[in-house]
Amino acid sequence: MTQIPREFIQQLLDRTDIVDFIDARIPLRKKTGSNFFACCPFHNEKSPSFSVSQTKQFFYCFGCGAHGNAIDFLMQHDHLNFPEAVEALARYAGMEVPRNHQHKEKPTPQPSLYDLLEKISQFYQQELRQKPEAITYLKKRGITGEIAKTFGIGYVPKSWDHVLQRFGKQAKEKQQLLETGMLIKKDDGGFYDRFRERIMFPIHDKRGRVIGFGGRILETGEPKYLNSPETPVFQKGHELYGLFHALRANRELTRVMIVEGYMDVIALFQHGITYAVATLGTATTAHHLQRLFRHTTEIIYCFDGDTAGKTAAWRALQVTLPLMKDGIQIRFMFLPDGEDPDSMVRKEGKDAFEKRMQQAISLSDFFFQTLAQQAELNTLDGRARFAKMASEQMEKLPDGFFKNMMQEELAKKSRVTVQPQTTIKKFSNKPTIKKTRPPSPLRAAIMLLVQHPELGKLITSPLPPLEMNGFALLNALLELTQQHSLTTGTLLEYWRDREEAQLLSKFAQMEHMIPEKGIKSEFLGAIQHLKKSANDQSIERLLAKAARETLSDEEKKHLNTLIHTKRTTTTPEHPL
Repeated sequence: MTQIPREFIQQLLDRTDIVDFIDARIPLRKKTGSNFFACCPFHNEKSPSFSVSQTKQFFYCFGCGAHGNAIDFLMQHDHLNFPEAVEALARYAGMEVPRNHQHKEKPTPQPSLYDLLEKISQFYQQELRQKPEAITYLKKRGITGEIAKTFGIGYVPKSWDHVLQRFGKQAKEKQQLLETGMLIKKDDGGFYDRFRERIMFPIHDKRGRVIGFGGRILETGEPKYLNSPETPVFQKGHELYGLFHALRANRELTRVMIVEGYMDVIALFQHGITYAVATLGTATTAHHLQRLFRHTTEIIYCFDGDTAGKTAAWRALQVTLPLMKDGIQIRFMFLPDGEDPDSMVRKEGKDAFEKRMQQAISLSDFFFQTLAQQAELNTLDGRARFAKMASEQMEKLPDGFFKNMMQEELAKKSRVTVQPQTTIKKFSNKPTIKKTRPPSPLRAAIMLLVQHPELGKLITSPLPPLEMNGFALLNALLELTQQHSLTTGTLLEYWRDREEAQLLSKFAQMEHMIPEKGIKSEFLGAIQHLKKSANDQSIERLLAKAARETLSDEEKKHLNTLIHTKRTTTTPEHPL
């Protein structure tokens, strides 16, 4: 019987951002916090109660109860079965579905590709400390030790097999290095390192996981910059260098500047401009912009002021037009010849650079100025040509106030009346939130672990046995979250079609009043409470046995240890 490997489904969900995926089908609006809302596609409603969580990679409707990960959304929205939904999601992510032709036992957990890339990144950072020439180069470029640490900058030595020898001793490890793009396969079947003698810039996804690298040659050579290839965890057209750092440095991103290179992002960040991102060897894509619009309503493109820069800016404008929803502001900043953001901010400082940024030209002005250069507006024929070119481009704009205003401006400039064709819809995002009962310590531990799977790695030793309904489920969750890097959506996928699936889905949807900073301590407090219950249960069991018969010396010793632990351990109050 054909079966889709679980490891592939894990990679597929890791690669898919549920917010971007659902927004392509149902326009989402941001609400305070990390959730996005829309009117539910699964039932009729006027006020949006359909919530999509970026951190959990999970959707939930407060009105009808629909919920799940990206696969579940496809199954419910497109009426697909599970294999069909996986196939559809794989096409969206640019992946091919492999299949096992027989059921296999649960696979031995493998270190994830993210964990491997993180280890390589740490290795590169260690190597940088031992390479004075690389440190000198970074200092000459004005990069401090602190900023190098913030961005995880490292160095790879001049060797054809440095990474191979350290991380690829076994065939399975070589295969993982090949999958992450860190190795290149020779014609004779051997392997060699992709990166050699380069300053290394780890590329993070917006969750902070290392997904690839960019390397700059230390000496002379080509190419000057080399990026990781497309891999199961890295898509150049989706990712933005520096977005993770910008989100971490800013509680709210009021604006984002798009620049061209790693050094531009780092130099700006070092000078207090912590909202710059860079594309990774590609032009700006719709995926890039959709991702940024989750976090900000103002984007500033930064280009060279020469002809090539203006051409690149026009291409960026054309990509942007279909995404120009009302309330979004796009501007274009052009630097003097021979300058880039790195050199400019070091030369004139933050204040002058931001003042220059405030003078950036708006999308509408750049749009009309560029087209006006291709037509003579002082002639009838020229204005007709201008109106035709502008109208063709403006067809890409979504209906709204901005499109209306662009049409009005075109009418003024071309002296041609353009009828607006816009319907404005009102939108409200006030979901009705269901209240839930305060959970017990066991339910609290499971709930928090399902909603924040990274908590499992805080528990480094097995929990003592406890006879309590649900305790086995908690242990299974702890084992899974300790072995894998998961979101709520990917965690629930492990329980698909199992009897615990419905219960875990309820935990994923459960509302609580714990502030984000208190989640870790609440979870550890619940675990400590369970350990105390297990300790008390063991004491009662041994005392009951002692009333019936004499305990062995080992049992007496164990009882004394348990009683001593009970006396010396205090359990914090659990306010959940």
